[in-house]
Amino acid sequence: MSYRLKRTDKTLQAALRRIATQEIDTALAEIDAPALTMHDKVHQLRKRAKRLRGLIRLLRPVFPGFQAENAAIREAAAHLSPLRDAEGMVETCDKLIAATGATRFAPVRAELAARRDARAAQDDVASDLAAFRAEMIALRARASQWRLTGDGYGALRPGLEKAATAARKGQRAAKAPAGPAAIHAWRKRVKDHWYHTRLLAPIRPRPLNRRAKRLRALSELLGDHHDLSVLDDFIASTHDLPGDATLRADLRACIHARQRALAKAAQALGKRLFKCPPRKMGKRWRRWWTVWRAG
Repeated sequence: MSYRLKRTDKTLQAALRRIATQEIDTALAEIDAPALTMHDKVHQLRKRAKRLRGLIRLLRPVFPGFQAENAAIREAAAHLSPLRDAEGMVETCDKLIAATGATRFAPVRAELAARRDARAAQDDVASDLAAFRAEMIALRARASQWRLTGDGYGALRPGLEKAATAARKGQRAAKAPAGPAAIHAWRKRVKDHWYHTRLLAPIRPRPLNRRAKRLRALSELLGDHHDLSVLDDFIASTHDLPGDATLRADLRACIHARQRALAKAAQALGKRLFKCPPRKMGKRWRRWWTVWRAG
C-alpha cells in the first residue's frame, strides 16, 4: 500500500514527497479511467484530496508550506463538490430505505436520482474535472520540492497527538444533545486520526491496522449522520418533491430517528477508541517507532 510510511524512506521529507506523488498520480489516472463512472471518479478524486490533506496535516508543525498547500488541495476538491453532493443524497436515501425498509420514499429517491443525472449531464462537469486535473499537475510539481524542518518521530509526534486530542475533544462535544455541526466537526478530526494511523501502521501493524479499521467504521457512522443532515436540509427547503407534506414529514422523522441511532453507535465506538490520553498514546507509538526503525 502506498499510503504508508516505509522503512526504506530515508527521511520524513522523502516519505512526504513519495506518498503525495503517488496519491496525485493515482488521482490523475482515475480521471482517465474508462471503467469508472463519472460518479465513481468524483468519489475517488475527493478521497485522494482528503488523503493528501491528512498527510500534510500530520506534518504540519514541520511543514512551512502547509497553509498554502492545504488551501490549494481544498480548492481543487471544491470543483467536484456539486456533483458529489447530488450523488451523495441518492446514496443516503438508498441507505435510509435499506435500514428502515421504508419503500414508500422511493418516489423521492427517483427525483433525487433524476436531479443527479441532470447535473452530471451538464457541460461544466468536464470543465470541473479539467480544473481538478490542472490543480493536481501543479501540485505534483510542487510536491517534488516540499521541504520539512524536522525529521524522525519527534517531527511526527506533535501533529499525531494534536489530531488525536482534537478527535477526543470532538467526541465529548458531539454528545447529545449536540447538533449536526458538532458531529460533522468530530468526523473531520476522526478522519485526520484515521489517516495518521494508516500512515504509521507499519511501525506496529497488528494493533494499528485494527485501530485504523475501527476509525474507518467510526468515520462512516459520522459520515452517514452528516449525509442525512444534508438530505434533511434539502427536503426541508425543496417544495416540489414528489408526495405530499405528510410524506415529507414522515421522511424527515425517519432521518432524525436514524441519526439518533448513528450518533449512539458512534459514541459507543468513540468512547473505546479515545479512552487513552493522546500523550500516553504518543509515548507508546514512540517505542514502536524506535523498534521499527532499528529493525
